[in-house]
Amino acid sequence: MNDQIELLSATEYSIIEEALWKLVRQYPRQVGDPDVKAEYDALGTNKSLAVFVLGGRYKSRNVLGGFTAEINFRVAYKSQPQSSDQRIDRQAYVGRIMRWLENTRDLPILTDGRKITKITASGAVPYKDETGQDKSTVYAADAVMEYKKKGKNLLT
Repeated sequence: MNDQIELLSATEYSIIEEALWKLVRQYPRQVGDPDVKAEYDALGTNKSLAVFVLGGRYKSRNVLGGFTAEINFRVAYKSQPQSSDQRIDRQAYVGRIMRWLENTRDLPILTDGRKITKITASGAVPYKDETGQDKSTVYAADAVMEYKKKGKNLLT
């Protein structure tokens, strides 16, 4: 049995990173949510939301060129809460995004026969990632997105 981890190729990263970022941007803003749109791989200066890809791997491959894979990612929200209530609200905002990602069935169509099969958040509550010198606080939550690609059909 081969226990070696095979990391995703650069092609896979470019396809999946963009799809994941676009998916998070589709989160249906709720009453009380901050008015921000997700950026890819960067948090802005004041309040901002970002998606970071943390790594991925192939889980299995088949002889027809298909595979299953997973990618680890983080959703982070940066703001400058002034009270306990605001800190709770900011943390809850990230939690709502993660619950939506886990439960949404409107997943984007990926290229070349790829299909997202599952998104699973890690941990029950978003965590406080950092506090900046400007008194900003970042709340973040990690998740894993699993997807598959069908192999070539030999009958066509």
